[in-house]
Amino acid sequence: MRRAIIHFGAAVDLTEPVLLTPEGLEKLKRDLEVALRRRAEAGERLKEAFQPGDIEDNPEYEQAKEEVGLLDSRIYELQEMIGRAQIIRDTHSSVVGPGSTIEVVDNQGDSETYHLVGAVESDPSAGRISVDSPVGRALVGHKKGDRVTVSVPSGTLTLTIKAVK
Repeated sequence: MRRAIIHFGAAVDLTEPVLLTPEGLEKLKRDLEVALRRRAEAGERLKEAFQPGDIEDNPEYEQAKEEVGLLDSRIYELQEMIGRAQIIRDTHSSVVGPGSTIEVVDNQGDSETYHLVGAVESDPSAGRISVDSPVGRALVGHKKGDRVTVSVPSGTLTLTIKAVK
């Protein structure tokens, strides 16, 4: 069975390894603990709301049942991601790859710093971009001084790599 989840707008294929930093793995483990606690609480509410013969017109029961289903799905997704985790180690390579921090300059001279992570941890507003994003894919395999051109929704972007850490 091929199953994908949507995490922050990016599809994560649960049949493939999930790239995570050590911190990202710990966050998923904490999220799983919270989801398991919430699932137990929702299960208790479901039991309390169950009234034999009164299921059709019982909004508390329906709400608890829906919450249990959503939490079960989230728990499954978290367990799958944790089980398929492939840890991104800090690299000390001069070539861009998962785990690299890259300083780039665009055609207007604006400088940006990106940290390449897996899709689950990507947060472009915080400078954490997925290796599977258009910019991430364009940068992988390049080194300091290289120029890369990438198609983005707003057009074409040309970046010069100033540093790879």
